[in-house]
Amino acid sequence: MTDALKHIKANVRTIKAYALAPLDAPIKINQNENPFGMPAAIKDEVLRRAAATDWARYPEFVPAVLLGKLAAYTGWRADGIMAGNGSNEMIQSVVNAVVEKNVTVVLPEPTFSVYAQVIKVAGGNIASVLLRDDLTFDVPRLREAILTHHATMAIICSPNNPTGCVIARADLLDLLSTGALIVVDQAYLEIGGEDFVALLNEHPNLVILRTFSKAMAMGGLRVGYCLAAPALITEFNKAKMPYSLNFFSMTTAEVALERRELLQPLIAAMQSERERLFAELGKINGLTPVASAANFFAVKTTLAPRELFTQLHARGILIRDVSSAALLKDYVRISVGTPEENDALLTALKELL
Repeated sequence: MTDALKHIKANVRTIKAYALAPLDAPIKINQNENPFGMPAAIKDEVLRRAAATDWARYPEFVPAVLLGKLAAYTGWRADGIMAGNGSNEMIQSVVNAVVEKNVTVVLPEPTFSVYAQVIKVAGGNIASVLLRDDLTFDVPRLREAILTHHATMAIICSPNNPTGCVIARADLLDLLSTGALIVVDQAYLEIGGEDFVALLNEHPNLVILRTFSKAMAMGGLRVGYCLAAPALITEFNKAKMPYSLNFFSMTTAEVALERRELLQPLIAAMQSERERLFAELGKINGLTPVASAANFFAVKTTLAPRELFTQLHARGILIRDVSSAALLKDYVRISVGTPEENDALLTALKELL
């Protein structure tokens, strides 16, 4: 095995793999999912269409129907949209199309760890810029890093995972003015943050990533999409695997867009629960939640994060320990659940702290 491993790229062997312990619990508030699930009417229509589809045939090579519906939903042109197997594939496709040895990408830190993983696999360099002490973006330092390192690209998650902070339009314009590709991952846009699609017309170096995994209740089906200038999408598609979006996921995304009025009340409920949970967490001695535009909070705890994680899991509640991330040694991340799940969480936290 040692001899075989010598053929693996050194930059891959040094990477710490993205991992999540195979734990389960009755209350699962660790992955920022829609806790209410997909409405039954959407499921029923998807199953009806799936039953009428020949499963032996490949899906559309270009998902034209879905791209058209995404164009109508986002207000961007269909030839400027790429869809695939979750926003992780969109991240990977963009990075693989852009990054190679001696290419530098600027990343805020802490942020979604998959960015660094795929950049390192591609052989690129990372220039990290810490968030401010209040866990918001330090835009002047991000701009400085882009210019100082002659960075080809910067990736901004807004709302940022795991801190929930957002980038303002004026600040995004400041970064765009550097000429680098600015990728804005808006996985949580339906829950919070500003829509930047209108900026695509005037800024061909802007790339926007979105997903159906969060507010749209499709985490298990893996559908993501990328919005950018058509010329960029042409190149990004070259780095994406063909047929990566299966017909079942594609159909579900189409029906979700057609019937999004069924999802909107659930999104509003998440937003309402986010405000309630933030207020209630702030009342518990030993906890300091960070304001968030997404459906999760970074929460500072006086109880060791791993201990809090373990104690809550013993009570049937699964959260995320993010204490290994920069600036977050005293933090956990808690997703917004249903009202009943949030009440159970609050009760458990009051017992522990």
